[in-house]
Amino acid sequence: MRKIKKALRLIGVVVMVVLASFGVGLSGGATIPVSKRREGVSIQTELLEEDKETEEAGVGKEKI
Repeated sequence: MRKIKKALRLIGVVVMVVLASFGVGLSGGATIPVSKRREGVSIQTELLEEDKETEEAGVGKEKI
């Protein structure tokens, strides 16, 4: 009787694994989360434009 119970448990586990594999195959599996870093995105920066008057007066320029 114990051998029959062990065999039925083993068959039950095998059936569950097969059904789970079949279900994953139908649904396509779990999606992998996208990482925060994206390769195609470029960093955009803005260039500050100064007026000719401020350039001539030297306002806003610091010598380092």
